[in-house]
Amino acid sequence: MKTLFLCFLIQVFFSSADTLPQNRRDGYVHIAEADTSAGILILVNKNLKLPEGYRPHDLVPVEDKYNKGVMNLLRSLAAAAFSDMCRRAEADSIVLWNRSAYRSDTIQAQLFENAVIRRGLKNASRYSARPGHSEHQTGLTVDINSVHPSFGNSPEAAWLRKHAHLYGFIERYPKGKEKITGYHYEPWHYRFVGIRAAKYIYENNLTLEEYHGSIGKEIRDTAR
Repeated sequence: MKTLFLCFLIQVFFSSADTLPQNRRDGYVHIAEADTSAGILILVNKNLKLPEGYRPHDLVPVEDKYNKGVMNLLRSLAAAAFSDMCRRAEADSIVLWNRSAYRSDTIQAQLFENAVIRRGLKNASRYSARPGHSEHQTGLTVDINSVHPSFGNSPEAAWLRKHAHLYGFIERYPKGKEKITGYHYEPWHYRFVGIRAAKYIYENNLTLEEYHGSIGKEIRDTAR
């Protein structure tokens, strides 16, 4: 009975998303369509949703050597950069691998429903995205090695924080920025934005939301 009730809540949650009151604690308010023309700098979050059924045209498998996940597709630029980063890490005796990359909105819906059943709607919304709102659907995001908060204390996480921007990746949900990103700290979640943007974000301690707010359109266009 409890599971059936939770499933009912999920259906209500999805069907009424665009009419939720502004003070909703899970952050899904004033939802607009994400700008897919922004290329690798596309911003997807609780307020910006991908078109239904969105799937990047250039998805390719992550190099086998650096993959342990069933969901192993990335956009071609991101996949190449991820391999380069993993190879460089190996030279420093750091082993990195993909745990989860591209996810369709159908897969994301299943994952979110499971999260709601396990944690309840409020807590699930802090850690898991609704379908259409997940960065994984962009094909530019990779969960690396582990999805446990303790990963943040590992040598691998330390290496990523120091070097990932050199390969065009940013730590998407950093500690202390939860109110901006809408999600709890995820030290494993890395997003490809290209080297130029990643360097700027890293040097200025920004989130992707803050980057979009501080950098003019004429600069963002160069990464499309």
